[in-house]
Amino acid sequence: MAGRGKLIAVMGDEDTVTGFLLGGIGELDKHRRPNFLVVEKETSLAEIEETFRWERGLGGVSKLPEGGSLCPLTPCFAIPRGFLAREDVGMILISQALAEQIRPAVAAHARALPAVLEIPSKDHPYDPARDSVLRRARGLFAPDELR
Repeated sequence: MAGRGKLIAVMGDEDTVTGFLLGGIGELDKHRRPNFLVVEKETSLAEIEETFRWERGLGGVSKLPEGGSLCPLTPCFAIPRGFLAREDVGMILISQALAEQIRPAVAAHARALPAVLEIPSKDHPYDPARDSVLRRARGLFAPDELR
């Protein structure tokens, strides 16, 4: 990604993601994976966590067909599925309500990039007490230094 900036990925409800897409963050990478996830009532927790996590798969395919190969004439390479695994993503914006659903995965992320920021959504206001990033930041400073 030399000479090119990093993308912002967003995960949240339809209104939140649509707002960011209208702001111009929508992109597809060379593997045709979007940098956003619209979470609806039908979206499974496993799909949400898989989109967030550092995992490698076969281009979004969870299982190989019975023959054992997706592309018998050409070799298949593992393609990162989650936003954490993508080198082109520098920041992940995730609605706080969604982050609560996958809290262990969010809390386990300790690298600087991509940065994970919890944002409010239309139906769920921001609660600083539940923000894992803010809690980590508070732990770095003594209360006297914050004034």
